[in-house]
Amino acid sequence: MITLAFAAFVILAMALSLVDWRRGWLLALVVGVLQDPARKLTPGTPVVMTFSIVAVYAVILFSSHQTLLRNMREMARRYGQMYTAALLLLLFLFISAINGLATFGLENWKVPALSFIVYLMPIPAVAFGYAYLDREERLLILFRVYAAITSVAMIGTLLEYYHVQSPALGLVALPEGYIRYLPGLQIRILSGFYRAPDIMGWHAAMLAIVGITMALRRATLKSALPWIGVSAWGFLSCMLSGRRKAVYMVAVFALAFVWRYIRRMNIAQIVSFIFIGFALGLVIRNIAQNEESSMYAAGTSITSGEVFERLEGGFSGTIEQAGFLGAGLGSATQGTYHVVQGHGAQQLGWQEGGLGKLAVELGVPGVIVAGILGMLLLRLAFIITRFPDEPDSSQLVRVALFGIVVANIVNFLVSAQAYSDPVLTLMSAFFVGALLATPALEGRRVAAAETAAPIPQLATT
Repeated sequence: MITLAFAAFVILAMALSLVDWRRGWLLALVVGVLQDPARKLTPGTPVVMTFSIVAVYAVILFSSHQTLLRNMREMARRYGQMYTAALLLLLFLFISAINGLATFGLENWKVPALSFIVYLMPIPAVAFGYAYLDREERLLILFRVYAAITSVAMIGTLLEYYHVQSPALGLVALPEGYIRYLPGLQIRILSGFYRAPDIMGWHAAMLAIVGITMALRRATLKSALPWIGVSAWGFLSCMLSGRRKAVYMVAVFALAFVWRYIRRMNIAQIVSFIFIGFALGLVIRNIAQNEESSMYAAGTSITSGEVFERLEGGFSGTIEQAGFLGAGLGSATQGTYHVVQGHGAQQLGWQEGGLGKLAVELGVPGVIVAGILGMLLLRLAFIITRFPDEPDSSQLVRVALFGIVVANIVNFLVSAQAYSDPVLTLMSAFFVGALLATPALEGRRVAAAETAAPIPQLATT
């Protein structure tokens, strides 16, 4: 019954996407939340249900293809260097796919093919984010919808924490639960309604980030309080995920935001920011003081050596093991074990960090090109976040998008495997496109106004 109801909703989302692709994307986000509990409640927990959002996304791309092509041409003109670097990266992806065929054998062609699709998926998503954002209010509506559905979904984390027994809760692969062992600590990591703690932690961090952004937009502390509560609710789930990367994703966003916006903050925003810090600190304090939950607070501590190790991501060890050109696509892509036949080179995929994952699949040349593309993106982001407020594009939202992009880059470096999830991949790429679209909003507003203006009629005698 649950499976049929979910399938009906996916079909409804696909149908609506044909008519209105922007609203279809909002429904795709709902599908992204529902697909994990629906999979858990379906006999056999079929892996294909994890890609339900891709079906809606494909219809959205079909429905909006003319707009996407036009916007891709505009992006190529506006961001020529990034466009060239992206094409070069595509070339290395193709070479790495051939390398993956050599590593796995022709009988396992599905392994590099699946990995190739995972790498290609963000490209149209960037263009889609660029096309989607024709005015800032579009993004704010998306934030509100995402906050509403994710706030409800995070109830599952609390239910699992209190040992509520339900097949919709916990890890798909380990319904009995999983314990993370740290020196002197045993932490029961939680995933709630999501299929894995890393996935839940990412959504919890994004919920906290959206809450912070929307709270700072409010003119008074009273109107900001509900959003401060949203940020605290998301941060609580970050802590309970048992994945400190989720906590530090919020911290990286906050640091990036303050760095680029602190000079523009008015008194109301400063007061709201202080109360946000107080609310998040209260979450940490309450967790640390409770005997059962104190391990979650203790588990967030990290040393400088660990920071370097996580950011390095096994890069040097990967080069020693896989060589300068790596082992090809599929060797570190999550989920390829579902299609691989036999054993062999897929065991190279131990890398969790982004640099190690890129090194084993794309080789050192691919890592260099990806690094150049990332540096060009950050350079453009620095420029974009310097722009003052415009009639339909505020600096606050641009800086918030910058913080989201930076937080995802850092999170990818420490936990690349999580981005094999289609929801995380599509949303992260979407926000990159939205950030790149913000400088064009004023021009789009003017063009829309001129198009809507009545055409003067010639006087007749």
